[in-house]
Amino acid sequence: GNLNLITQALAAVGCKMQVIPDPTTVHFHLPNNLSVRVHREYSEFIAELTRKFPHERDGILKFYSECWKIFNALNSLELKSLEEPIYLFGQFFKKPLECLTLAYYLPQNAGDIARKFITDPEVLSFIDAECFIVSTVNALQTPMINASMVLCDRHFGGINYPVGGVGGIAKSLAKGLVDQGSEILYKANVTSIIVEHGKAVGVRLSDGRELFAKTIISNATRWDTFGKLLKKEDLPKEEENFQKIYVKAPSFLSIHVGIKAEILPPDTDCHHFVLEDDWTSLEKPYGSIFLSIPTVLDPSLAPEGTHILHIFTTSSIEDWQGLSRKGYEAKKELVADNIISRLEEKIFPGLKSSIVFKEVGTPKTHRRYLARDSGTYGPMPRRTPKGLLGMPFNTTAINGLYCVGDSCFPGQGVIAVAFSGIMCAHRVAADV
Repeated sequence: GNLNLITQALAAVGCKMQVIPDPTTVHFHLPNNLSVRVHREYSEFIAELTRKFPHERDGILKFYSECWKIFNALNSLELKSLEEPIYLFGQFFKKPLECLTLAYYLPQNAGDIARKFITDPEVLSFIDAECFIVSTVNALQTPMINASMVLCDRHFGGINYPVGGVGGIAKSLAKGLVDQGSEILYKANVTSIIVEHGKAVGVRLSDGRELFAKTIISNATRWDTFGKLLKKEDLPKEEENFQKIYVKAPSFLSIHVGIKAEILPPDTDCHHFVLEDDWTSLEKPYGSIFLSIPTVLDPSLAPEGTHILHIFTTSSIEDWQGLSRKGYEAKKELVADNIISRLEEKIFPGLKSSIVFKEVGTPKTHRRYLARDSGTYGPMPRRTPKGLLGMPFNTTAINGLYCVGDSCFPGQGVIAVAFSGIMCAHRVAADV
C-alpha cells in the first residue's frame, strides 16, 4: 500500500518491486454464518458491511470516517515512525492541523471510538476481528492510529503481492542497501552488544569479531536484547520497568500445505480469517485461523495443478514444552489435523484428501529459527494501553541503542548491517 513501511523502506533504497494487486484484502468467515469480504474498493466494502447490518449503517460510516480522518493526517506527513510521538510532534510546524488530529487520537484505542457510534455487539465483534488481524489483540487494546493506518491504506494504496513471493522483499531491500553503499554480513551471529561508558558502540559476533558503529539497532525482542545480548550490569532501570508493563504476546502454529488445485473454487480469495462459532474464542490459542493462498495471485509459486496454503493460528510455547521428540511430532500432527478439519468443514470441503505436502511449525520453531524469546510475536501491555502512548518506543535507555524487534515480526536472513555508521543486530539461532 501507500503508507506501508515496507513500501517506504524499498523506496528509501531506490527499489520498486513488481506486484500483483489483490482485489480482496481478506475474506472473513465468522460466527452466525457472517461472511464479509474486505474489497479493495472502499465503497464496495462499506456497501457489503452495511448490507449485513443496515440498522448500524450510520455508526459504521462514522467509525470508518474517523479512521479516514486519521489516515489522511498520516498520509500528509513524511511518516517515519508511528512509535515515536516526539517525532510526530516534530512535524507540527509543517502540518499543524494534521498533527493536532493525531495528537487527539494518540491516547485512544479503536474499540473506544467504535463504541461512540455503534451499539450492536456483533458489529463491535467484527471490528475486534478487524483489529485482531492488525495487532493480534481486540479493538479495545488496539491504538486507533495503528488501526486507521491499516484499515484505510488497504483501500487507498491497496494490498499488493510481490511477484515471486514475499522472499523477494528481503532480497530487494538487501540489494538496495548494498547499492547505497552498505555491507551485509550473512551467517554473522551476534552474541552481544558492546557498551562503553553507558553507550552502545558495537556488536560482538560468535566468531569473535567486533564491529563498531555510531548507532546500534537491535531487531531482537526486548527480552532477547536486554536478557541475552547485554550484560546484566548494563541493564537500565527502565528495562526492569518494561517487564512490569508488558507481557510476551503468544507465538503461532504454522501449517504449510500443498494441495491439488481442483479443490478450490474459481473465485477463491487469497486471504481468509476463520472464527466459526464463538466470538469469545477470537484471542484464545487456536481460536481463530488465518489462511493465505498466495498461488491464487501468483500461480508460478507452485507446480502446475497445485496451490500453496499457509495456515496459522496463535499458540503459546507453554503448550509445547515437556514433550519427548516422538510426543512433540505426534502433537504437531494432531493439532494440525484438527485445524485443517475445521477449514474443511467451514470453507473447503475435501481439503484434507487433496493434500500432497505438509509441514508444521510451532512456537518452538519460531524460537529456534528466529531467536525470539518463547517464539513471541512481541510485547503486549498487561493492561489496556492508552493508545500509542501505551506502546513500546524504538528508543532505549542506553545511548545509541534502538530496539525495533518488537515493532514487527522479523524475517530470517540479515543479521548485522553497517550503513552510514549504523549497525543493525539481529540475533539468530547458532545453527541457522
